[in-house]
Amino acid sequence: MMASTSTVGQSLSSTMFLKTIKRLIGKFRLRTVLTISLVVLLVCAMGIIWVFSFLNSQYIVSDLAGQLENEISDRIVQHLDVYLETPQLVNKLCLDSIKFGGVDIHDNSALEKYFRALSYRFPTVESICYANEEDGNYTIISTIGSEGITNGTDRYLGFSRASTNYSFEEYLTDNEGRIIRQTVKPLPYDPRTRPWYKTAITSDKPSWTPIYMWVEGVVSQDAVIPVHSIDNRIIGVLDTSLTLIGISDFLQNLEISQNGEAFILEKSGLLIASSESNNTYSNENGTLIRLSALNSSDLIIQATTRYLINQAHLNGNITVQEQFKLDINNTREWIQVTPYQDQYGLDWLIVVAIPESDIMGKINHNNNLTFLLIVTVVICIIFLCIGLARWITRPILSLNRSARSLSRGNWTDWTDLDRHDEIGELSQSFKQMANQLRTTFVSLKSSEERYIRLFQSSADAILLFDNFTLVQMNKAGEEMFNIASKDAIGLDIRNLFADIGLGIGDMIRQGSESGKSYLDRTISRTNNSEEQYMNIRLTHIPDENRNLSLVHIRDISDQRKAIIAFAEQDALKESYNQINTILQLLPDPTFVINAEGQIIIWNRAIEKLTGKNWDEMIGKKNYAYSKALHNTEKPILIDIALSPKRYGLDLYPDIEQSGDLLKTSFDIDVSGERKFFSCLAGPLYNKVGEIIGAIESIRDITSHKLNEEALLIANKKLNLLSSITRHDILNKIMITKAHLFLLDDTNLTSEQIESTSAIKRSMIEIEHFVSFTKTYQELGLHVPIWQDVGETCNRVIKDINVGSIIILNNVFGISILADPLFEKVCYNIIENAIRHGENLSEISISGVEQNGKLTLIFEDNGIGISTENKEIIFERGFGKNTGYGLFLTREILSISDISIIESGQPGFGCRFEILVPKGKFRFNNK
Repeated sequence: MMASTSTVGQSLSSTMFLKTIKRLIGKFRLRTVLTISLVVLLVCAMGIIWVFSFLNSQYIVSDLAGQLENEISDRIVQHLDVYLETPQLVNKLCLDSIKFGGVDIHDNSALEKYFRALSYRFPTVESICYANEEDGNYTIISTIGSEGITNGTDRYLGFSRASTNYSFEEYLTDNEGRIIRQTVKPLPYDPRTRPWYKTAITSDKPSWTPIYMWVEGVVSQDAVIPVHSIDNRIIGVLDTSLTLIGISDFLQNLEISQNGEAFILEKSGLLIASSESNNTYSNENGTLIRLSALNSSDLIIQATTRYLINQAHLNGNITVQEQFKLDINNTREWIQVTPYQDQYGLDWLIVVAIPESDIMGKINHNNNLTFLLIVTVVICIIFLCIGLARWITRPILSLNRSARSLSRGNWTDWTDLDRHDEIGELSQSFKQMANQLRTTFVSLKSSEERYIRLFQSSADAILLFDNFTLVQMNKAGEEMFNIASKDAIGLDIRNLFADIGLGIGDMIRQGSESGKSYLDRTISRTNNSEEQYMNIRLTHIPDENRNLSLVHIRDISDQRKAIIAFAEQDALKESYNQINTILQLLPDPTFVINAEGQIIIWNRAIEKLTGKNWDEMIGKKNYAYSKALHNTEKPILIDIALSPKRYGLDLYPDIEQSGDLLKTSFDIDVSGERKFFSCLAGPLYNKVGEIIGAIESIRDITSHKLNEEALLIANKKLNLLSSITRHDILNKIMITKAHLFLLDDTNLTSEQIESTSAIKRSMIEIEHFVSFTKTYQELGLHVPIWQDVGETCNRVIKDINVGSIIILNNVFGISILADPLFEKVCYNIIENAIRHGENLSEISISGVEQNGKLTLIFEDNGIGISTENKEIIFERGFGKNTGYGLFLTREILSISDISIIESGQPGFGCRFEILVPKGKFRFNNK
């Protein structure tokens, strides 16, 4: 109650204030008000222009500073990416060379040559070394030694090994590896105690060492990586060093701004590099002392670090780029902090600072000139406004006097202005209007009375709107919506009458946007727990100043219910009769059940199969259909289609699923005769997608099964005959070859020798052909079976002598439906690659599903196949060996409608693609 009283009081205060202002303005003459108004508007406009100009300059400064800081930060990040990736790359190259036998870690001379070559190849690297875990054997090539930095072509060679009694010795060598002089005499040194070696052992992966100092006094951060034996035991550590001077030199040469600077620090607050100084550390008696950013002599570095600590950013709180402003030594600084991380454990912050004064100098000068120009223009225009106001108001005052006479009902007392401009025309218009008003007032009153009588007596609810605001409503509308006109008029229709009001509001909006003058819509609502339908007709009334809409609403609930009931009953009856007629005429036994498992359709074909007629089965449930088919009440395929989550796919040994359709086969005893059937079942849905039943169709495939068995028996007999014939042919070939070898011991002429050699070659080709017929006769002997591709390839790989060739089998959990000889396909492709790949080192096997099809890819990095041979390689007799391998491969796959192509690039390796159609593959986890 108190809150309501306070709101009313505030509203009254606002109203009183506005009235006071109006009374105050009304005391002044029009000429004075016009002059003051023009001057105030002008001053406000000029002031706004100057303010926007100032704010725009501030925005430009902020934008320029942000762009400049982003550009500088990006350049620093790019430099760090390249600079810091190099030592990790060198370690990987060394590790790969060790793994693949390119360099022997036990051969010190080979290590020296290899490290020297990498040192010249990657000049930003300061040193490359390797230390052995077992005995501490240590070899290093470096550009920095006890005498300082080399001249660019020379390198320092250092080592600690058995020959030096594991003492460290250092030599300066030229670019050919020849020793110039010894720079460090033997001193005790065990690399396994150094920080870089311990870091690699602790992390057991590629990583960065903490920043530390060499024995020679050089400060470095090293990339280290452990070297493992075949049994995953650490046998040594590779180390590649970078000095921090390289980062500082880059920052100092980076163009930022006149007084801008950049620096890099760790999350611990220790400086790494700065564009202003190289003094980020010190050497006190051989001990490295790192400089904290808080202790830096640079005020910007101090203040920025203190801000980052206060914001908890040095505790890992910052993960994205951040910009802020700091006032340092009476100077506004634009600061940008960019986190820098890599996969090897670096976690740094890159800070760029640009003084605002570097950018704002000229902009402030321009703002001052703009302000002076605006003041001058305002003073000049004030005098112009005074004269203009006097000229405008003189005829208006005359019109004012005439208008006051008109307002008192004096239609004839009008002063004509002797002017031909707009004001003169206005005076004449007022005079004509006075004459027309006298005539209009009389007829308007009569028309208004007739309209009110028609409006109130209408049986339809009639509502008049100005835009969305209700202006008028008749008695029928009051009764329909149970509200008095006085309570509804003046309110927004979208807040009245629930859904009906929202619908009317949408029609008003649609009519305004489309320009249509008439709209018709039917909207439903719930009234007293009953659904009610309202026909709404909207007519747009043309008006220059207002958006008027006249709405007629009629209750059509009774008519709609009658029409819908009749249409639904007729359509349902017709649809059921049509479906029943179709199913009754199907040649395959078919039946339908509803969601409760009751039989609702039992066609003639299934009556004939089971001996159960329509009248006997319709309406039954509790697996009555299973009793009729299998002589036992149990769930069958149609029950799985109706409730897949309840029954699963384990009721039958082999169920094929395509979407929500299920397919399987079974055999039953029909009148003492064994019959084979194939059945297909699927769910039935209503219009909202709910399962309301299921259908199952059964097909007799007995003749097909018997023909299949007969074909298998005939095939076995033919195979037996082929086996016997092949055995006899091979015996004859052996006898012939024996006689030919006996002829070799006799004195034959050259022509006879050539003839016997030709006969031998023919015998060998006949043997190959007979061997091929043995494999070819097995094609199609057995029905296709599901085979796991990955496991099949693994078995083949074990049976083939691959030598040093790497075979990557990336196929897991995929099975295809193919001839049992599919394993022979995999063997032929892999064996063919090994036999003919020449410089082959790797074979990869993968699978890709796309557009409902599966592609199995066998790819190698051998010499490949020429373009002209890509098709003929699958023809019988092509090739350097038997010529039947790839021909047999395509024949085996074609039995299951699977095809194979070769799509590799000549010179880059072979790429065999096995294309498996939809339905012939599956994923084992689905």
